[in-house]
Amino acid sequence: MSALSGGNADCSPRDQVRHLIAAAKAADLFLPRERIKTLGDVVSKRTGESSVLWNHSENAFYKLKNPDAKRPIKHTSATDWPYEHIIHNILFPECSYEFVGVTDDCGELRIVLKQCAVSTESFPDRDQVIQELAKRGLYPEDRYFFGDGIVSVTDVSEHGDNVLLGDDGKIYFIDPLIRLHFPATETIQLLTGINPESVK
Repeated sequence: MSALSGGNADCSPRDQVRHLIAAAKAADLFLPRERIKTLGDVVSKRTGESSVLWNHSENAFYKLKNPDAKRPIKHTSATDWPYEHIIHNILFPECSYEFVGVTDDCGELRIVLKQCAVSTESFPDRDQVIQELAKRGLYPEDRYFFGDGIVSVTDVSEHGDNVLLGDDGKIYFIDPLIRLHFPATETIQLLTGINPESVK
C-alpha cells in the first residue's frame, strides 16, 4: 500500500486525489461506485468521518472512511492514512479491519474497510474498559485519552457504541480514535519491531 501513500505534496488536494485514484486503479485497488453499492445496505448517513454499510450475508460492516477526518486530533499527516487501520489492528486485533480498497466520493478519496460484526446486546462499564485498556499497555492520560507514549486512544466511553461487551464475555473496541505521537510507519515499527515500508 505504500504506493498509495505517495503523491506530490506540492499538488492541490484534488490533484493528489487524482494521483491516488490512478495509483489505486493501477494496483487493482479501486472500487467504482457501482461496486460500492453491492457491498451492503447503508446503516448510517455520511458524516465527516465515514459512512457505514451492513452486509447481512457476510455478517460484516463495510466502512468508507475519509482519510482527512479528525486529522488534527489524530496528529496524522497526508501520508499516514494507508497505515492507520494497521495500527488499529495491532492495538485491537479482535476487531481488525480488512483493507478492501479505495473509492471516489464527489472528488474526495475514501478508504474502504471491512470489519466483522460483534455478537452482543450489551456494553462494558468504565472499570472494565479501563482494565482492558491497561492489559494492552494503555493507561489514563487525562479524562478522555489512554496511552503508552507511542499512541493515545479516545472515544472509548462506556456510554458510546465504540466499545462493546460481546456475548462471549470479551470486550471489543470497534473504532476508537487513535492519536499518533510519531509518523505512522515509525509507530508501527515501535509497536511491532517491523518496518512496514520494508515488507514486500
